[in-house]
Amino acid sequence: MPIKIIDKDIIIEIVLRPPCFTELVECHLRNVPNTRELEHEASHLCDTGFAEKQLAEFIRKVCEWGGYAGIAGRVLNEMNNPPSTIPRQFIKAAEVLNSDVPDIQGAWYALNHIKHLGPSFASKHLRFLRPDVCPVLDGIISQLGYAMNSNGYKQLSDDCLRIAKALQQYAISNPMNRESGRWFAADVEMALYAYWNPRWGVTRTARY
Repeated sequence: MPIKIIDKDIIIEIVLRPPCFTELVECHLRNVPNTRELEHEASHLCDTGFAEKQLAEFIRKVCEWGGYAGIAGRVLNEMNNPPSTIPRQFIKAAEVLNSDVPDIQGAWYALNHIKHLGPSFASKHLRFLRPDVCPVLDGIISQLGYAMNSNGYKQLSDDCLRIAKALQQYAISNPMNRESGRWFAADVEMALYAYWNPRWGVTRTARY
């Protein structure tokens, strides 16, 4: 999805003034609890090498966070994914994300190798592994023009990072309370999701 940043307006099919991103992230946090806690849990998993039991519990929590807890049962079923497969793919994703230049598409491929996880929930897990560069690409966000594939995911990441940079330059408050007032790609995507999700009742206007 092409975006433009013109005269402190962020144009994404509609015109969003930067201050609205604060309110939209707050809306997301109200509707989807445990976001900060899952980020901390993901960081611990990365530090400890994705131990099988802890990783399985993390997958259950992320699938519940994403609104489809049942996906975890299919993913963790040993008939679908041998126990060693899931940690191995998470380790691969973390390795390419933690390279000097994060390989967003490589991480996407690594988690999509896990059977029954699917593109949307692969991106939800990546979002917690590296929220600074990894947004969520699901059915809501794909309506903004992003293909549900590695190219669409990379484009979404790039666009979210561009918006994040602009929000930092404009000193827009981030409810995620990042160090030094930073905005992450995942934070921007949270705002876009809150704006575009019809179930949350956010009123869309030409300049929000």
